[in-house]
Amino acid sequence: MAQTMENESKGTEAGKKSRIQDKVGKLGNDIDTLAKKTGDEAFKLAKNINTEIKSISEEIKSIDVKDEVKSITTRVEKLVDTTGDNAKKLASDIKTDVKKLVDKIESPISKKKQ
Repeated sequence: MAQTMENESKGTEAGKKSRIQDKVGKLGNDIDTLAKKTGDEAFKLAKNINTEIKSISEEIKSIDVKDEVKSITTRVEKLVDTTGDNAKKLASDIKTDVKKLVDKIESPISKKKQ
């Protein structure tokens, strides 16, 4: 019985990790798209990106990532008004920081599995 509960817990953690990875993949695409958009389209997409980033951080309540999330969401908002090469560089920086955030979140998930 204890073994069954442990396996279910591992399955839940693996599922959570998979959902986070899926969200991050979609976020990367959305951030690239945002770098190319302007006006209302950009504003709406930025709002959706920020909502997703916040939802990723909320999935793991045991880790304090408020500062990282605030930094990323602020730069996503800045990306709305940025164009050209500056937008591409900012988008790349944001994606890197999202990956770092996910690594920070996933690290404790991996430790729980062991």
